[in-house]
Amino acid sequence: MAESLETTPETASGKIYSVGQYNRSLERLLKAQVPVIWVKGVITQLQVRGKVAYFTLGEFEEGDAKPKAVLDVILWAWQFDDFNARFAQLPTPFALKPDLKVSFLLEPNFYVPTGRFQPRVVDVDEAFTLGELSLTRQKILERLVTEGLIERNKKLSLTDIPLRVGLITATGSAAYKDFTTVLLQSGYSFDIRVVSARMQGAATEETVTEALETLAKLPLDVICLVRGGGSKTDLVFFDSEKICRAIATCPIPVLTGIGHEIDRSLADVVAYADLITPTDCAKFLEGRVQDAWSALQRKASELRGAWQWTYQQSGYDAVQRAQELRTAWDNRALRESIRQSDAFRQMTASAVRLFQRSREALSLGFKGLSRGPAKIYRAELQALELKEKLVQAADPVSLLRRGFAQVFSVDGKWLRGVDEVSVGDDIRVRLAGGEGPSRVQGEESQGREPRDLGIWHA
Repeated sequence: MAESLETTPETASGKIYSVGQYNRSLERLLKAQVPVIWVKGVITQLQVRGKVAYFTLGEFEEGDAKPKAVLDVILWAWQFDDFNARFAQLPTPFALKPDLKVSFLLEPNFYVPTGRFQPRVVDVDEAFTLGELSLTRQKILERLVTEGLIERNKKLSLTDIPLRVGLITATGSAAYKDFTTVLLQSGYSFDIRVVSARMQGAATEETVTEALETLAKLPLDVICLVRGGGSKTDLVFFDSEKICRAIATCPIPVLTGIGHEIDRSLADVVAYADLITPTDCAKFLEGRVQDAWSALQRKASELRGAWQWTYQQSGYDAVQRAQELRTAWDNRALRESIRQSDAFRQMTASAVRLFQRSREALSLGFKGLSRGPAKIYRAELQALELKEKLVQAADPVSLLRRGFAQVFSVDGKWLRGVDEVSVGDDIRVRLAGGEGPSRVQGEESQGREPRDLGIWHA
């Protein structure tokens, strides 16, 4: 190797190389010693500047977001376009983009002016990338199924009249115009809230998820995620696990119009419904409102017919009811008349009986009044005579005439028994003819109580 280097002045330590000489020597050494080999990794950065596409490949360990090793590689811009055009024709199309797992055939390349080792991409193994894409997509799908996210948004209730619509698309794009034109020309009062997002490229994941979060906070009936007729390779951006989770967990039904008739992204799988194109998505909403309006008109017609029938039937029923009421009234009036007649007869009979009883009572009373005073007089006279006899019998004068006497003490006290006087006491005795003084002489006990006293009569 030393023989191929350009000669320079010698020093005590040997030959001295210039920077350019050293870099060219490394370039020749790498080309001679390092073969063209396949290298796999994940594209972490991609930038096309002028005629060159600059890639950074990274090696990652499972569960670690920080790359274990990185390598900068380059690809001519025209080759970059050719590769993407080729990959777009595959049954499962894809494009070279960040986060894509690739296997590059690299040849050593050392850029002498800057002293940078930048292997150049000679070829790309699409079979490897397809396998990784399929494996990654399958793993994402399995996780979504395991967590129950495939059916979560589908289980939400979509109103029959979804007039409040959230729209996620690139503002001003063909998808935007197609979607809004259908709704605005439908004749229904659709209220569309638009949040712009990238529908392709590395910014798709972040802008779409942010748009979903923004619209989920609004009082909407439905959210529509639509894109125009771009390349099929752009569908790979909607296999993003982050976008799928945002759709699945959205509290509002999400409709997608981002795909093709055959190819479906994972975003289509987790959405409430996938309608392929923006126009299909808009017509779905228009048709749902139209169906609701038609159903409402049919119901109104049914109600109108039912009301008319009810009105007619009510007329018939009213006439019949009036007749029934009239008959019932007549019957009741007749019964009431009969009842009142019976009551009148009963009242008349009762009055006659009462009059007769009163007249009899008055007659008896009159007779009693005519005979009563004489009888009462005689009875009262007899009672009075009896009382007079009793009074006369109790009169002291009468008693004295019958042989009784009244005895008084000298001070005029009426003496009622012998125990009130003693032998020798002066007393006064009243008889029928008059009274006079007396004195107690002694006691007599024949046939008397021991205290009976002999009374001396003056």
